[in-house]
Amino acid sequence: MISLKRIKKQIFDFTVKDILKTPPVNCNPTSNLVILSQSYHRDLFMFLIAAKSFAYFVRPKSFIVIDDGFTRSDKEIISHHLGAAEFISTHNISTEGCPTGGTWERLVSIINRCTDDYIVQLDSDTVTRDYPDEVAVCVRENRCFTLSTLQGRTVAPVQETATFADNIDSSHVQILAERAMRKLPSAESLRYVRGCSGFAGFGRNSVMIEDLKQFSKSMEQLLGGLDTWKQWGSEQVASNFLIANSDQALMLPFEHYPYWKPGINIAHAKLIHFIGDNRFSGGEYIRQAKQAIQNLGRK
Repeated sequence: MISLKRIKKQIFDFTVKDILKTPPVNCNPTSNLVILSQSYHRDLFMFLIAAKSFAYFVRPKSFIVIDDGFTRSDKEIISHHLGAAEFISTHNISTEGCPTGGTWERLVSIINRCTDDYIVQLDSDTVTRDYPDEVAVCVRENRCFTLSTLQGRTVAPVQETATFADNIDSSHVQILAERAMRKLPSAESLRYVRGCSGFAGFGRNSVMIEDLKQFSKSMEQLLGGLDTWKQWGSEQVASNFLIANSDQALMLPFEHYPYWKPGINIAHAKLIHFIGDNRFSGGEYIRQAKQAIQNLGRK
């Protein structure tokens, strides 16, 4: 029996297939911005909508696609639509001692590439609907950014993070890691933000692979081993930590960069993250995707 979730996804794909009729991205070879995304075959249309709706407002130099299962045909379609796209298979990425899977290959790739360019990490389930001026400023000023959440709008000392997590009844790896941060070496000088790694910017030379490796090693030890630390969500913890400890990091205002669920006000949204179980609730994702496709057809 086909699940309701799968049926909704099939309806979405059928409704937004005109993304294939929109003109290719006109990349800007003089830009210092590279868009990096990890995706796979089932999310091809979602990925194209995310990448092209963002590039409509902010033209990148190129795209890096972390290939988690695209077909040869998919790659031909992506190459046509994105203009300048480099594909890297997840199987060919070393996480350099950090966990594997769970988008760790993506984070390691970002850090290794931001030695040369400003890297924007863009999830496939996003739609950019207006000019993201805060993001453009961060790119211009080489400042990192990430999505805020209802529980994480500001960068804070890790001691505050740990105290906050103490009051959450959960054994999720993110909560366990946040509680343990007070025990990190030099914890008194470290910061954290309860953000979302679905849309994040990494300034050139703003974060270093050695910092990621040390953080991952410390968390693995504090949480009692790799089996806990490698769980889904640990990559987001690491991304939040690295960005929070970069120079002048910006938390994107939730009012302009929200995630979607029924009841969330998106009237002033510039980019919407259609995350998790609420992705197809209320038909908003389809409406925003169709509007993005219409906009793309105007260029």
